[in-house]
Amino acid sequence: MEGFTRTEAIALTKTTSSHLAYLDRAGFITPEKYGNSKKPTVIYSWKQVLEIWIIKDLAQKVSTQTVKKIIKKFDARGFEPTTTDKHIVFVNDEVFCLSADWSDMPCVMKVADKKREGLEPFVLLVLPPIANIIKAVWETAKKSKVVDFQSFQRRAKAHL
Repeated sequence: MEGFTRTEAIALTKTTSSHLAYLDRAGFITPEKYGNSKKPTVIYSWKQVLEIWIIKDLAQKVSTQTVKKIIKKFDARGFEPTTTDKHIVFVNDEVFCLSADWSDMPCVMKVADKKREGLEPFVLLVLPPIANIIKAVWETAKKSKVVDFQSFQRRAKAHL
């Protein structure tokens, strides 16, 4: 098996089954589905597990609607609609994406507005570096009673 079962994804991301179902319905994270269409086997990729962590972190900073706007904007602009390879910055009521590829000229793209009252003149919120998220998922897997850590290591290392 290449990915992680729904039960493992719940344990690794410290989320709920209903949250994963919402992410699927909203088009944020669409896992592979096999077998019975009424109750399929659901498999999440390593990248999707990381994406779930990032979306969860992002949703603590802005509304779910803003997260949806950000991902739709990436998709509309021809970028992969994920957050794992992007640097997202919040300045007052605007959300910007900084280019992850600094080889040419730095690029900043406005991806959403958010309406919040009482913000300071300049507020900068930055998503945690992907290395920190990977470390958190590994630590969660080590401590999990649901995830077989040796199996997790083989599957996760295949994608690093």
